[in-house]
Amino acid sequence: MSKKWYENVYRRNCIDTHIQDWDERFLSEIDPAKYVEMLVLSKVNSAVVYAVSHAGLCNYPTKVGQTHKGLKARDVLREVIDLCHQKEIKVVVYYSLIFNSWAYNNYPDWRIITADGREAAENSRYGVCCPNSPYRDFAVAQIEEICGNYEFEGIRFDMTFWPTVCYCPTCQKRYAEEVGEELPRIVDWLDPKWVTFQRKREEWLIDFAALATSTAKKKKPGATVEHQASTYTASWQLGVTNRISKQNDFLQGDFYGDALQGSFVCKLLYNLTENRPYGFETSATVSLRDHTTLKPKELLEAKAYAALANAGAFIFIDAIDPVGTLNENVYRRMGEVFNKTKEYEKYLGGEFCQDVAIYFSTESKFDPADNGKKVLEASDKMPHLDAALSVAKSLINNHILYGIVTKKNVNDLSQYQVLVLPNVLMMDEEEVEAFKNYVRNGGSLYASKYTSLNTKDGARKDDFLLADLFGVSYLGETKENFTYISPTEEGKYFFTGYSPKYPLSIYGPQLRIKARKGAKVLGNIVLPYTDPKDSSHYASIHSNPPGIITDYPAVVLNHYGEGKVIYVTGDLEDVEAHHDAFTLLIRSLSSKPFLLESDAPKSVEITVFHQENKKRYIINLLNFQKELPNIPVDEIKVGMRLGNRRIKRLIKLPEEEKLNYDIRKDHVEFIAPKLETFLMLALDYE
Repeated sequence: MSKKWYENVYRRNCIDTHIQDWDERFLSEIDPAKYVEMLVLSKVNSAVVYAVSHAGLCNYPTKVGQTHKGLKARDVLREVIDLCHQKEIKVVVYYSLIFNSWAYNNYPDWRIITADGREAAENSRYGVCCPNSPYRDFAVAQIEEICGNYEFEGIRFDMTFWPTVCYCPTCQKRYAEEVGEELPRIVDWLDPKWVTFQRKREEWLIDFAALATSTAKKKKPGATVEHQASTYTASWQLGVTNRISKQNDFLQGDFYGDALQGSFVCKLLYNLTENRPYGFETSATVSLRDHTTLKPKELLEAKAYAALANAGAFIFIDAIDPVGTLNENVYRRMGEVFNKTKEYEKYLGGEFCQDVAIYFSTESKFDPADNGKKVLEASDKMPHLDAALSVAKSLINNHILYGIVTKKNVNDLSQYQVLVLPNVLMMDEEEVEAFKNYVRNGGSLYASKYTSLNTKDGARKDDFLLADLFGVSYLGETKENFTYISPTEEGKYFFTGYSPKYPLSIYGPQLRIKARKGAKVLGNIVLPYTDPKDSSHYASIHSNPPGIITDYPAVVLNHYGEGKVIYVTGDLEDVEAHHDAFTLLIRSLSSKPFLLESDAPKSVEITVFHQENKKRYIINLLNFQKELPNIPVDEIKVGMRLGNRRIKRLIKLPEEEKLNYDIRKDHVEFIAPKLETFLMLALDYE
């Protein structure tokens, strides 16, 4: 099998070149030799080079569209590509898909139109074109032109998403032809007409992505194709689901959040990508809005090491100066960072060890509270994603190895001890059958709130699709939006410190259910004295104290086939203060002890990869504190259960320095060396 260019390329770069040409100085000073000199300085082994930016201007002589005036007809794209290849830097050509201000300004009929009839770029810098309009043909012609005239390793299609819900004439026409209806304008996730529209938006986006991918592949079959991957965790408005990942050779996306977001998306991309490594991308500056203020070196190191700890490539983004020059300080700083990370690259590989899987549904990225709102009034809140992130945080803090899975992985769940379904708002029959088979065959499952109550066509079921697994029947929902869980005698182990008088609080309503025969109730719903929405009738002016103990179950344990399931009627996992109870529930579901244990502080995340062909485990410790530079952590205890494997040695990489360890029955224990930001250890066995 031939090796792909990206397989061992972990140090990458993207230089944003979204520059207009109304000023003759813009891009007039661009020097391809200096440009590539900066790439060399930064130690990257691949670079994204712009062909067409959001401005819609081409950085090469084009017969389709317009070349940037500041280039004076120079073929800067070709010059940069040639110089990169001379320095053995792989080139990914950049093409802005859907965002194209030149096309938007010159062809009004191609514009995306919002629900109130306005043009989408009104009062915006970003001209956006509808993929259902004749813009499709224009984009295809440009892609063919680029792929037919230049030699490169890959092409990146950026902005492959709906920037807003489009109501342009071509969308209306296509919808009428395919569905026979007018475009709905009221959001309602329990209305099949609205949900049909959303599914069409997702389908149309995949269709456009597939058109771009197939066009590039036809002209340049050896080149890789990628579409921006940061949108998988974005809300429903963008129309991106896991299905669009099929149009990518590998996934790469830009993210700007904290350590938790980084951990979550790295694991999402790892399991969702068609090929590895995926890419984790972020700006070298503090934000994309800030052109000059660099992130501290310590933060860039932490983010680069975080990608490495999750087997991902790290990509830094810089923005070119309007005149075409680059800030040398950016590339020198990144060179210092990559000088450190590159020493670990040869040790990467193996199977990502994940005891617990968090299920992320890309069709559940909406807020049911938006039902009945006009399209432009809908929020971008995502209770399902919030719950999934909170689960991830709990698992990281308790050093439980986890992964993020989507429908792509739904028939490959047997490797996980526990599967978490955090308030999954929509589900289809394929998922239902996969989850049943997983539990029937010995898997354990945790689910919460609306999970499996609504189908992906917008139907609210009379009972849970997974009612047999949960061991409960659906009765309704509490009218109270602040509720409690009181542990039963059988459940008090999980809810230490809570009682019927002082139950555990849930910041929202809970579903009313009835436990079926054989199910074990671990907690019941407790309601406040009064309805919190009634401002004139209350027990305590500031809070809503518990006052009504009910017989409605809140936490239920059920056995199904060879496996077991815990169902919770509220968002228990979404409250950080309740993570101790949540973690106890997760641990109780495991059929055997988890692979790893540690007393590391919460700022330290540990990941493990099994390289079976080398008889080796790679153990990564990442210290990513909120305030940087990190306070070093010493004397971290780590234990790993390796069964009957006989340990050969434990070494610190890349020095390959031997470390001490102890054997305790079926597991090995050791004290990790002093941890500043990153440690990579190798545990070899016979």
